[in-house]
Order: sequence, then structure tokens, then C-alpha cells
Amino acid sequence: MKRYNLQLIILTSIAFILVLGAQQQAQAQHVVQLSGLITYEDSLAEAAAGIAVFVPHTSRGTHTTQSGFFSLPVLPGDSVVIAALGYEKQYIRIPDGFKSYSYATTIKLKPSSVALPTVDVMPWATERDLRMAVAKVKLPKQATPEVDMEVVHKKIQRTHYPMDAAANQKHGLQQQNRQMQGRYMVPSDVKLFGIPIR
Repeated sequence: MKRYNLQLIILTSIAFILVLGAQQQAQAQHVVQLSGLITYEDSLAEAAAGIAVFVPHTSRGTHTTQSGFFSLPVLPGDSVVIAALGYEKQYIRIPDGFKSYSYATTIKLKPSSVALPTVDVMPWATERDLRMAVAKVKLPKQATPEVDMEVVHKKIQRTHYPMDAAANQKHGLQQQNRQMQGRYMVPSDVKLFGIPIR
């Protein structure tokens, strides 16, 4: 029985010390009312409504009002996150030895430039399905035209007779005479002072 009383006294003493320490810690860490205004970076007049303001890993958080204001109870040493879709996350750190009971700030949201990956849209679920579909395609057979080269050679031979030496000389002289006549003859459509020359 005495031993039981001794254990009870020790447990009561430990509980009293723990409660006293917790009260002293709670008195050392007083609550700070964090409030502020959030606007967009490109426009100071346009308030950012519905922006999340929270302390990570706790249940403390809020959203900005239609006019961009927020108010949140925090503790000294807390790091507060301001997050919005399409904008960079921003952080507010309440100093550890902060003595005041209120902290006010203004924050400008900066747009985040996130490059999204290219998306290929296909009517097939996977690339493997696409390859199988392409492999199964049956192209129509096209008839390749067959040309009888002997018939072509015979037609060419009938229209173009080979020239002998005399015919070749005659042809060359005819071309030379035409060139000479072209140099000295006046074209029929030339007019001198509006009078046609013939």
C-alpha cells in the first residue's frame, strides 16, 4: 500500500511539472493575428480573391475575401504559405521572438511560367495499338504500267531517219543560210516614223 502511494505521488508530481511547463510555453508563445492584402503583381488596384493562406502541417488556414483581405491567427516562428493556381508560392515567416499581437503585410502575386509538356492526341490508347493498326492496313494493289520498249524504238525509227553525209551537209548549210538572212533582213513589222518599212 505504501509502495502504491509512493508511485501515485511520483506520477502526480510528474503530471504537475508537465502541466506547469506547458503553461509556461503557452505564455511564451502568444498568438499573433496575421492580416494582409493580396493583389496581382501587374495591378495594385485589382484584389486577388479566393487565394489560400495557410500554415503547413496544421489546421490553420483561410482564403482571401472578394476585396483581397485575409486574417489568420499564427504563432511566432510559423511560416505562412500563400498559394494560388497559376502564381508562384510565397512565404511569410513570423520571427521567433515576435512580441506584438498583430502583424500586417501586403503581397503581390507573381505569375508562374510553367511550360507544360506536349500532348499527342491519338484515337488509340497506346503507341503499341497505333503500330498494330498501321501494320494491319491493307493498301490497294496498283497495276504498274508495262511499256514495250521495242514498239517505242520502232516508232522512233520510223519518224527519224538517220542522215547520211550528204543530207547532214545539206542540213548544216540550210541552218547557216537562215542565220545569215536573219542578220541582214529587216523584220516586216518595223515602222520608221510611223510608216511601215517593207
